[in-house]
Amino acid sequence: MLSLLLFAFTFQIGNAQNLTNERDYEVSVLGFKIGEMTANRSKSGDSTVYKVKSAVSFWFFGKVNVDFNVDTRLLNNQIVWSRSFSTSNKGDFRSELKWNGQFYTVDAATYKFENKKPINDPLYLSGSMLFFHEPKGGENSLAEVYGLVSKVKKIENNGYEVTINGNTNKYYYKNGVMVLAEMESPIKNYVIKLVE
Repeated sequence: MLSLLLFAFTFQIGNAQNLTNERDYEVSVLGFKIGEMTANRSKSGDSTVYKVKSAVSFWFFGKVNVDFNVDTRLLNNQIVWSRSFSTSNKGDFRSELKWNGQFYTVDAATYKFENKKPINDPLYLSGSMLFFHEPKGGENSLAEVYGLVSKVKKIENNGYEVTINGNTNKYYYKNGVMVLAEMESPIKNYVIKLVE
């Protein structure tokens, strides 16, 4: 009986420490909805996992359907692992980043871009985390898909700007929540908007 009570108590504490948040977004091009995106954050003890997934369909020299996923794991607030993958009727791409105790190994491949250059410094912010964290100007942010790091720049209207591989993305916040993002892409620029 005592074992059962201890198990129940431990289980309740474990559940209390597991915190999950989820936000839904609409993806659009020139005001027309092309798909949906979901951002998820789950925390258990010292570990936090961020997941972003989307499904979009648009016209780019023919109809393109893309399913995209990124998972980023933090331990004691430091990014220790990230993986992104996209599948489409025009090709599949995958990127992975791992902290080995001294630096990050990078194996990134996306549309017309590949990168295997390691990252030497610990990282504490990434693109998937921006859905849940309003950044500060001057912070380093990881672009999981490219395996590249860029400085966050503060702009007007509670906005922040991050330039990755020549593409400038802008994120806007209201009461600490990311409500709008204007994304540049080598394929097609798009907008991500919070569904309220």
